[in-house]
Amino acid sequence: MTRRLYTTNAKHISQPAMTEIHRRLIKGYTQHSHDPEIIQLSKSIKQYSQELTRLGLRDHQLGYARLSTFRLLATLFSRTVSLLGLSVGTLPGLVLFSPVFVIARYYSHKKRRLALTASSVKVHGHDVVATWKILIAAGLAPLLYTFYVLILVLWVRYNHLNNILQASTSVSSVIMISYIIFPAITYAALRFGEVGMDIAKSLWPLVLCLTSRANVLRDLRRRRVDLSRHVTDVIDRLGYDMFPDCKHEAMPFPRRIYADVSPFESLQELMDKKVLV
Repeated sequence: MTRRLYTTNAKHISQPAMTEIHRRLIKGYTQHSHDPEIIQLSKSIKQYSQELTRLGLRDHQLGYARLSTFRLLATLFSRTVSLLGLSVGTLPGLVLFSPVFVIARYYSHKKRRLALTASSVKVHGHDVVATWKILIAAGLAPLLYTFYVLILVLWVRYNHLNNILQASTSVSSVIMISYIIFPAITYAALRFGEVGMDIAKSLWPLVLCLTSRANVLRDLRRRRVDLSRHVTDVIDRLGYDMFPDCKHEAMPFPRRIYADVSPFESLQELMDKKVLV
């Protein structure tokens, strides 16, 4: 949450930069954890996070609180209609390939928990989840396709798909078309489901903004603005002493000196290497 508050105005942060920000925040908090200002700030951030959790919101969803009632209603209506349409497109693939989805989700999150326990640098483990989902789906999906194709072939041989197909339809053509249709349904379900989940998650904040909780969300949004300013001020002030490559108006040495050594070295580490003389 501290990282989100600090990078509020950042348009895009690469994964390596995100990791480095987390590392520096942990290092800074470890060094200044007994500072009364840091203790109070940490308490305020935790209270803010707990309030978001209580309302069932995410940090970025507070932006809806600044929309007018007309915009909220229009957005809620359009997204509800879109969600219904996407649900129709997702349903066939969700029903047919739910075994792959369930197994991949279960084992990937299990592996993520193990990776987070064994690692001191991983924060979320999204890479582990994605890798194991791909591996599991790559192994199970062809087996499931083959199972469905076998059922379809038996159905065609038994009554020509309830007499929809002609009796002269060859089994090889049924198999070939099936191996095209089933992956296409899977891809459509994944794409529709991904967009649909994003839309579904955005409906609850819109509903809250149209109820009596709207004032609570506006107050929470103002509180977030104050917290973001406070966090930025503290990190910029204390971070300069710990990380000399931090951007600061009063920095006494050219930034290229630090960049030539390492952009991630602390001041003490540079002193130990006798770079600053």
